[in-house]
Parts: sequence; C-alpha cells; structure tokens
Amino acid sequence: MKAGIQTNWKNTMIKNLQDKIFKLTKKWGKIIGLDLTYFVKNGFWVAVRQIIGMIAGLSISISFARLASQEIFGQYQFVLSVLSIVSILSIPGLNTAITQSVARGYDGDYKKVVRMSFFWSLLGTPILLFIGGYYYIYQSHSLGVAFMIASVFFPFFYAPNTWDAFLQGKSRFDISTKYSSVQMTLNAVTTIVVVFLNRDKLIPIVVMYLASYTFFNGYYYFKSLKYIENEKTDSGTIKYGWFLTKINFLGIIANNIDNVLVGILLGPSTLAAYVIISLLANKYKDIAKVFVSVAIPKMSVMNYGIKSIVFIYKKLFIVMMLISALMASVYFVLVPIVNKFLFGDVYVEYYDISRYYALAILFIIPTIFFGYYAQASKKRLTILVSGPIFQVIRLGMSLFLIYKFKLIGAVISYNLLILVLFFLNFATILYEESTEDG
Repeated sequence: MKAGIQTNWKNTMIKNLQDKIFKLTKKWGKIIGLDLTYFVKNGFWVAVRQIIGMIAGLSISISFARLASQEIFGQYQFVLSVLSIVSILSIPGLNTAITQSVARGYDGDYKKVVRMSFFWSLLGTPILLFIGGYYYIYQSHSLGVAFMIASVFFPFFYAPNTWDAFLQGKSRFDISTKYSSVQMTLNAVTTIVVVFLNRDKLIPIVVMYLASYTFFNGYYYFKSLKYIENEKTDSGTIKYGWFLTKINFLGIIANNIDNVLVGILLGPSTLAAYVIISLLANKYKDIAKVFVSVAIPKMSVMNYGIKSIVFIYKKLFIVMMLISALMASVYFVLVPIVNKFLFGDVYVEYYDISRYYALAILFIIPTIFFGYYAQASKKRLTILVSGPIFQVIRLGMSLFLIYKFKLIGAVISYNLLILVLFFLNFATILYEESTEDG
C-alpha cells in the first residue's frame, strides 16, 4: 500500500514537472517564433545522450592532460584518428541505411548488414598490422604494438555498433540513449583508471579503450536482437549503404585528417596540444549540431524557400545570431582561463591560441543550419558542393597550412574551413532557389 502511494506521488510530481516545462517552452516559443514544445519533446533523449557523451569525453581529456605525458596523449589520439579513417572499410553508410530500412518495417536487414560490415572490416586487420609494423620498425615501438593490437579488435569494434542505428530506426531513442550512456560512462571511468595507473604506458590505455567498446558493442548487439519483429528485407538497403559510404568517403577522411597530419608532420606532443586547444570549440560544434538538427525538420516541411523561412522565423534568426555573437565573445575572453582550469599548466603556452577559434564559434550555428536545411530540402547542388567538393578543398587546405605554418596552420585551417563551408552553403542555396523560381 505504502509503495503504491509513493509511486503515485512520484508520477504526479513528474507529470507536474512536465506540464510546467511545456507551459514555459510554449510561452518562450511564441516570443522567438519557434515551437519549443516540439523541440524539447523530440530533442530530450538526444540532448541527454549528447550531454553524457560530452562529460565523458571531457573527463578523459582532462585525465590525460593532468596525468599523462603529451607524448602518450598524442599517440592515443593518433591511434583513434587512424582507426576512424580505416573505419571506412566497415561500410559505415550501412548504419544510416539500416535506420531507414527498419523505420519502414524491414527488420530482417539488420543481421545481414552486421554480417556484411564484419566481413568487410576484416580488411582493416592487415592494413592496421602494416601500419603497426611500420611504426614499430621506424618510429615508436609502443605505437607500433598499439596498432597491431587494434588490428585484432577492429572487425569486432565497428560492425556490432549497428545496434544504435537499429534502435533509432525502431524509434527506441530511450533504449539507445540508455545503452550508449552506460557505454560512454563506463568506458570513461575505466580509461581514466588505466591512465592513472599507467600514465606513461600507451598499450594498456589503448587495450582498455578497445576492449571496453568492443565488449559493449557486442553485448548491446545481442540485446538488441529481441527488438526484431519480422524477417522482411528490402533489396535496396545494401545498395543505399554502399552509396552513402562512397559519397561520404572523403568526409570521413577529412574529419580526421587534421589530427593525422599534425601527428605525422609535427609529432604526438603537438597533436596533444592541438586536441586540447580545439576541444571546447569541437564540443560546442557537437552540441550545436544536435539542437539545429531537431529544429530543421519542422522548417523543411513548410515548403518555403530560405528567404521566406528567414522572414517567418526572423525572431529566431536574430536570437540565433545574438547567441552566436555572445558565445564567440565569451569564448574569446574566457577560453584561456577555462583551459587552464580544466587541463592545468602543462599546455599553458598554447592556451592563447585557443582564442582564434572564436571566429569558428561565430559561424558554426548558421553553417550547420544551412547544411541541414540543404539536406532536408534536397538541394542537390548544395549537397554536392558542400560534400565531395568541399572535402577536397578541406584536405588540400589542411595539408598546405599544417605543412607551411605548423600548429598555427592547423588552427587557421579549422577556422577558414568553417567560413568557406558557410559561404558555399549560403551561396549555392540562394543560387538553386533563384534558379527554381526562374
């Protein structure tokens, strides 16, 4: 009886809290011209996941900065960046394809996609062994061994992680958030403990990272199988997965090329410094992506051009620009202080360089907005220009500036590329829509 009363009381409290939140979002939504109730309802689980991921990632970086040497932290980041590039072999486009396939009721594609990803991932083993052998002989024994160990984990590391895409396709965002949150939290805790106990040893740190994620990906894959409701398959799922992988091939490389280039050309210690000074800007970009992606679908169904959308949501765009300007200003003033507070004195000589990312902070939200708008509105020219064409520009600019200007070149490249992408998106969207009107 007592337990029932307590349960009813908790449910009443939660319901009252939800009502207050929805009333508040409705009020402020009217002021800025946005359906905030929709935004909060649909973005809740995504936001929870993003916050936990940000805290977990930040905690790992803080532990490395305060406990490990620059060399070890840089080598660790280099291994992760190379793994991300080699992940192309796991056909990552299959994840998006399975999300869409499952959403349409074709659950039978799930196991097939995971098997295919696993067998293609086997190609990564000899590649990582070759990279490991090279570094073992010519560069660093520990880095070489780390890559060799990674080659063993690789097929089991990426293929089973399709559980996340599957659950999202089933609209079980609550389950996928729960699973991923546990995975990120426990991985962060174990990594921090290993860094504390082996601060000058790369191999135990890399092994723990790979073993942790491999275990959870496998475990959650098998748990997710109980959500399969039918064996229906769609013949287009595999083809679409291949198409997405090929179209995003350069993007996957470009997303990690700055870390790889800094690691190769400037060394692991400089790579560690680069990761630290760019960390807060990258976290800001990740958060911005989440919130903008939730808002875009609501606008894209309006069937208006960008000029009309800007006019209709002018209050929202004014708020968006003011927030960007405020965040850029606050970032410029406080980032050296925040960096020192978080990461200590080891990287203090680099903290002022972090101020340069204020330019990127200013343009990140509008750049992401135009990018998502182009995808939601199927602006083919904009998608082409901001996709493969931009990635070629990105690769060339990163290589040239890092080679020519070292660490400062990497920072300049990051900021310039945000500007370039903003203007490419903006100009091509206007061009396409003016052509359509004509």
